[in-house]
Amino acid sequence: MQHDLAQETVLFEQIAEGDEASFEALFHLYVPRISPVIRQIIQEEAPVKDIVQEIFLGLWMGRDKLTEVTSPRNWIFKMTYHRSYSWLQKQGVREKARHLLSREEDEYTNITEDNLSLTETARLIREAIAQLPPQARKIYTLSRDNGFKIAEIAEQLHLSSQTVKNSLVRSLRTIREYLVKHGIILPLLVLSCCLCNFF
Repeated sequence: MQHDLAQETVLFEQIAEGDEASFEALFHLYVPRISPVIRQIIQEEAPVKDIVQEIFLGLWMGRDKLTEVTSPRNWIFKMTYHRSYSWLQKQGVREKARHLLSREEDEYTNITEDNLSLTETARLIREAIAQLPPQARKIYTLSRDNGFKIAEIAEQLHLSSQTVKNSLVRSLRTIREYLVKHGIILPLLVLSCCLCNFF
């Protein structure tokens, strides 16, 4: 357990310095751990990937504060609970979410998300997607919003799987470049995590 804490603390320190490889290592380490927790809280499958993406987007955007975190595992799970209950609240399950949040209130007081411009980032990502060429936008949307696999998109659009894959890679690069122009630097993993079957 001490070894895990030391290893994860090092990962947090490296991510705080902008190390994308460490970010990816942490992502692959924690997605299998937090996905079942999210499913259990929200009692739905479809939004799990979106919530995971929000958690890691928040982690990356607030990376300058990661060196202050003494227990990475606790911090990630607090974010997981917070994001899951926030999702329930947005879905109109306000009473249930309010009850659950009030029970955990003390645990959330250490989470500072005020500095995370997730809404702005989401808006910029939507703008970037809207500016993709029509075919690329359709492929991206089928993959991201509908959850279609590359082979399914290829079959539906009468394209080769390689053409679909290339289009998705180009779209991700384009979206990332658009964000960089607006001062937001995200690892490709954050943008692509919902396109790949990590779960």
